[in-house]
Formats: sequence, C-alpha cells, structure tokens
Amino acid sequence: MKQSIFISRNLPATSSLLEYLNTNGWEIHCQSLIKIEPIPFKIEKEFDWIFIASSNGAKLLLKSYSPPDSTRIGVVGEATANAVKSFGIFPDFIGKTGNMNELGDSLARTIGKGSVLFAGAEGGSEKIRSAIPTNQRTFVPIYRTVLVENVSIPKTDVVFLTSPSNAESYLKITSLSGKTIVAIGNTTAEFLKSKGVSNVLIPASPREEDVIKLLQGL
Repeated sequence: MKQSIFISRNLPATSSLLEYLNTNGWEIHCQSLIKIEPIPFKIEKEFDWIFIASSNGAKLLLKSYSPPDSTRIGVVGEATANAVKSFGIFPDFIGKTGNMNELGDSLARTIGKGSVLFAGAEGGSEKIRSAIPTNQRTFVPIYRTVLVENVSIPKTDVVFLTSPSNAESYLKITSLSGKTIVAIGNTTAEFLKSKGVSNVLIPASPREEDVIKLLQGL
C-alpha cells in the first residue's frame, strides 16, 4: 500500500530523501509551517568561532556579514553546512548527531578555550550553547520564527517534524493522533513530549541518510 508523508521543510530537487521517497512510491507533502522574520544585528568584534544552528540562520548571517578568514565555522547538520558552503565557506565543525546535548559537548571539546558567537533564532533552544562556558560565548539573535496560519495540512501516515516551532505550528493546525511521528532531533522530540505526544522516532542524526534508514525500518 502506498505510504504518505508530511515533511515540515521544503526539500530541494537534489535532496537524497526526496529521491528515496519518489523512487519508493511515497506520496509526499513538503511545507514549512513557519515564517522567518530577520532581526537587525551588528557583530562588533571578532570571535575564534561562529556557530550556526540552521540553514535559515546561515543565509541571514552570511548575506550581510563576512567572517574574518581566521574565524572558524561550526554548524548543525549537512543542510546548514550546505547553506554555508553556498557562500564559499567550508565549515570546520559539522554536528552529526540529533542529540543537541551530545553535539554541545562535542563542540565544547573542539573549541577548547576559544571564543564563540552563536547566531540564530530569538528564543531558540539553548542546549548547544549552554555546553560552552559563559565567558567564552556570545549570542546574537538574527531572526525570529513566526507560526504560519490558515494552512491546510493533508492527512498522512508519517509526519516528519524538523524543528520545535514547526511542531508547535503543526499541533495548532491539526492532530498527530494515529500518525507515525519522526522528529529531526531530541529538542523537537522533547517539545512534542511536553505537549503530550509520545512514541516519537528520532533518526541517528539529522542527515538525510539517517532519516532514510529510519523510514526504511517502518
């Protein structure tokens, strides 16, 4: 029987996940359930590291700010890495786990005593940056997420939620009851748990290869 999936992210034509779903006859619905509102920002000093947690953050930051050549770049996952690479910058650290606590610990070991700028969403998760001593870290909000309204979400067998804000938006629009739920990482899974949603599946990492492995096991 043909399976169906909703993904709270727009997948590019080059996506290996999209290729897998098409090849295996899935009915696919991709749509972000949030809007991004840029926040004016200034970066007035240099840091040893800049850490970016999303592709939206990467695009907004690098469109208006060029890091010094000496500054190293860290990111969460391949999607954010690809967004950074589109500006001709190659990340020095790519988080390969969906567990943000583990990722924070790995980043802390990597940067050592260096200073790090976290650029990201206003009110976003602090799991990663809390692993860095306060005297080494600076946070600059560069965007906020706004939940979309008046959206129709189709009924699907599987729902793949790619952030806590997308999960929040989904739950405001419709129910997750009776669906197989996949969260991109533990932060999204913990948000769902706080809303009474249980039995949430998490891939080994946010990488599309690991999402595919999870779907293959359903």
